[in-house]
Amino acid sequence: MEDVAYRKKVQDTLNRIQQGVDSIDPDIVECEIQHGALSLRFADGTKCILSSQPSVKQLWMAVAGKGIAFHFNWDDATHQWMDDKGQGIEVLSYLKKLIDQTAGIQVQF
Repeated sequence: MEDVAYRKKVQDTLNRIQQGVDSIDPDIVECEIQHGALSLRFADGTKCILSSQPSVKQLWMAVAGKGIAFHFNWDDATHQWMDDKGQGIEVLSYLKKLIDQTAGIQVQF
């Protein structure tokens, strides 16, 4: 994948997440995008970070304090970011579950 296409897919995904979370009270879930990374901070102290990794053309996710980390590759067939271990984990679906489990809120991206 070309660098420009990769960066656009990452930015589109991060913007989509931010738009989905923007309607949530920031005291429950706060969202911030800076320098190609999106941070979600939850009221219980949980922090989730998604960051672009241009050198390997991946989107990485870490959930601080829970020992959770994934690396996602873009799948042209499904037009989704899928985990690189072949577990069938898609980034937006995983985030929806995380937000529901952590904040008790259902969000749409």
